[in-house]
Amino acid sequence: SGINAEYKQWYQRRVRGVDMARNTISEIDLPASSWCGFFACAMLAVTLGEVVKVNNAQPTPYMDEVFHVRQAQHYCAGNWSVWDDKITTLPGLYVLTSGVAHLFSLASHRPPLYWCSVEKLRFINLVMSVVIFLVMYTIFRKLSRRLRDEPGLGIQPIHRTCCMMNSLVLCCFPLLYFYNLLYYTDVGSVLFVLASYSCSIRNCHKRSAVLGAISVAFRQTNIIWVGFTAGTVVIRDIEFRGIFHDRDDFLSQCVVAVQVILRNLKHYLKLLTPYILVMIGFVGFIVINKGIVVGDRSAHQAVLHFPQFLYFLLFLSAFSAPHMIQRLRYSHLTVLRYCFRPVHVALFFASAVLAVAFFRHEHPYLLSDNRHYTFYIWRRVFNRTPATMYLLLPVCFYTFLNMVALLSTVHSKFFTLVYFVCCAAQTVPQGLLEFRYFLLPYLLYRLHVPQHSWVVLFLELCQYTLINLLTVKVFLNKTFDWPDTGEWNPNPQRFMW
Repeated sequence: SGINAEYKQWYQRRVRGVDMARNTISEIDLPASSWCGFFACAMLAVTLGEVVKVNNAQPTPYMDEVFHVRQAQHYCAGNWSVWDDKITTLPGLYVLTSGVAHLFSLASHRPPLYWCSVEKLRFINLVMSVVIFLVMYTIFRKLSRRLRDEPGLGIQPIHRTCCMMNSLVLCCFPLLYFYNLLYYTDVGSVLFVLASYSCSIRNCHKRSAVLGAISVAFRQTNIIWVGFTAGTVVIRDIEFRGIFHDRDDFLSQCVVAVQVILRNLKHYLKLLTPYILVMIGFVGFIVINKGIVVGDRSAHQAVLHFPQFLYFLLFLSAFSAPHMIQRLRYSHLTVLRYCFRPVHVALFFASAVLAVAFFRHEHPYLLSDNRHYTFYIWRRVFNRTPATMYLLLPVCFYTFLNMVALLSTVHSKFFTLVYFVCCAAQTVPQGLLEFRYFLLPYLLYRLHVPQHSWVVLFLELCQYTLINLLTVKVFLNKTFDWPDTGEWNPNPQRFMW
């Protein structure tokens, strides 16, 4: 009875909070939406200008663009049997590009290959970035309806203007923004993963599974996020039953979730049938292909690289610095709560020390390719001294605690577990330290912890904008030459993520 009374009070607070939000939105939403629309148009105009600058400074394909552009042009010319062995991902990007080129060809009476020049191919990612903004907005809007703030602080609903600003800020995320300017698979990969998740939370599961399958065609590791999407379908169904409301600890939520799944196994198998079919198809692909990677597999062998998860925590703490600073007023309570459980603290640090000591992997590309920022971050930060990573473990611990606290406040602890399992599956098997592997884990985390504070959003936007300006300026103006270059890396060389 006490649990039911507490839940009733929580529900009444939620209803009052939603009603108050509806009363205030009509007064403040329109002008704020105008400002958000202005910033979105300004961002699109600036990005368009940056694409033009990149095309003028680097009119030929750069780095991996050599393979991507050449393959896309083969498909645009109708040479479907040609495949470049240097490409390690499935041909989703090139098939999409060929389809768009043929549509423009029908409308303009020009051959499809005309629409597959380097300059025009780079604009495809720019168009997809606009769609990403809209998809992010739909996710924020849908998730914001069921958010609750920290326990004891009441409900803090997020109106659509704040959702729009969160989406705008995330579209400026430096890694995502930078690859808007080049013809890479990252932007399309992000678009279809987020579109799949957006359909899932709106209960359009067949459409979600189809979009998830398309995302796998852009990058094979996206099968992990198809699994994540399927897992969240089950979690939302369990949460809808109200089972988690009277179970606040992690272990009891996991136990009751397993029990509910087993009792309703037929229901969940029917619900997840579209996602299961995608996963079965992917298993078939692995069997036929004899592995996940297509093309050259020599540099993409799966390893147990547990420090990758620690690198992701440091990456997240750096790019979400305004959020981490804001959390300082709550973090002492979170840290104290876990410090009274010394077993948990000891387990985290023992696991992290063992990971750094015995599972660190130095990929040859990381040590030799000085065009990527990770080359310098590895040498000057992570591997500066043998003890550097051990000294950074408290930062990893602080970031991990804040992530757990935020996700568990907004969602169930079982959801938090599923998210971290997928993050580990995405990062740990990768031998190469590459920040692009952290892109989807970061975006999905940020989508599930939307920011209410306009001050923090403004600081986050300023942080991202400054980084974008610097990285684009360095890419355009700071060039250097390699003494020995091959066909796919002609001078000049440029710095990039």
